[in-house]
Amino acid sequence: RSMDLLYASFGKAVELTRGKRGIDSNDADLEPKSSGLWVTVVAALAASYYNVIGPASKSAQVVTSSSTSVIQNTWGIVSLTAVKRASLEATRILKGAAIADRIDIFGVSCFILSRNPFPKLTTALRKIHRQESFANEVKLSTIHEQSLVHPRYNNGEVFDKKDIILHLSGGGFFAHTIASDLPYLLDWSAATNAVVIIPEYSLLPHHKFPDALVEVARLYKSLRFGYAATILGFQPDRIVVSGESVGGNLAFALCVGITMGDYGDSIFHDHLLSGRSDREDPVSDDEVETSDELIYHESFLAKANLPDALLVCCPVLNMTLDSTPSRILGANDPVLPSGLVRAISNSYLPNEGAVSKAHPLVSPYFAPDSVLSTFPPVLIFTSYEDPFLDDSVNFNARLKRAGVNSSLRAVHEMPHAFWALSTAGIPEARQVQNDCELWLSDVLRSV
Repeated sequence: RSMDLLYASFGKAVELTRGKRGIDSNDADLEPKSSGLWVTVVAALAASYYNVIGPASKSAQVVTSSSTSVIQNTWGIVSLTAVKRASLEATRILKGAAIADRIDIFGVSCFILSRNPFPKLTTALRKIHRQESFANEVKLSTIHEQSLVHPRYNNGEVFDKKDIILHLSGGGFFAHTIASDLPYLLDWSAATNAVVIIPEYSLLPHHKFPDALVEVARLYKSLRFGYAATILGFQPDRIVVSGESVGGNLAFALCVGITMGDYGDSIFHDHLLSGRSDREDPVSDDEVETSDELIYHESFLAKANLPDALLVCCPVLNMTLDSTPSRILGANDPVLPSGLVRAISNSYLPNEGAVSKAHPLVSPYFAPDSVLSTFPPVLIFTSYEDPFLDDSVNFNARLKRAGVNSSLRAVHEMPHAFWALSTAGIPEARQVQNDCELWLSDVLRSV
């Protein structure tokens, strides 16, 4: 009922503030008649109304419209900077995080968590913020501000090593669920003594495939090959990549791309060279040199190292709109009903695009067995009610046949992307989090 109320109230708010075209349109450039704040205010009023008369009918109308406006406004609440910062502070205070911060790592904004004290990282973070403050205050035109924050060479400095959990949040590529993820991610840090890094990768509607994947790949490689050591104050040791929903898509696509070597084709050449896909300005000589160091360095092509393990929940492995039994049975999933699945798929990679939705970097489900056989240990959590259950079951079976240490665990009566429900005290979700903590502890000890 809570999700019905959310979709109904925001659907009505979009309809009232932007007109019928707003709720029915998937046009990313549609000019709103009012700000997102006004939409939220109207949605709050609409929620009171639907709480009395019942939201089911309006919710069904909204989710079957495949409206990206509704997705942006309903899911976008948890992705607001103010909400994420408030959650970060709450995590620091209420759950006793020793480190809870937000920094930039090679052009990707990231949240960084550690339950236990880590003086080297704390010192590095303080240094970053001092340098950022200095750059903002002095505004020296002769000094490239990025170089103040991101030294490019470690000059032979020896760093302490620390395990990392690189978490890729869900949100349908329209939002980040970081705010709701932070509490359980801090529990993971406490269980493993690892540092958790959560990137704010680029989002729809303005950043389509492959922008988010390019940023995740750049961040991962900066961690794996030590380029981020001068930023973080430590050398990443073992790296587990986790992801929920579309974050699971990015996690598996990252491994597919690494295994294929230089991402297997020319799709990413321009994106990787410039570091972002939507820029129109020419790449400077300095940026080309940095790209040579970070992206096209010979060690990346010759020794591209996969993560040490993958932990995912309800991964969106297949971005095509193929019908499967679980997609039919889960068409009314409270989190991700079929209308929103269609809207996300068509926004992430429009049908008229030059790249097929069945490309392994878009839909890792279609990666060849030769690629899957290289994967590290994998644990997939899903729900019997998840629309993507069949894809997860089939993908896990293929991984096992390819010789990968892969397992799948399904729970009953949970919606799509349920990890954060552990914070609400849902017993099934809490048990899954206990399992995650045990598995992460075991895998980081054994690899």
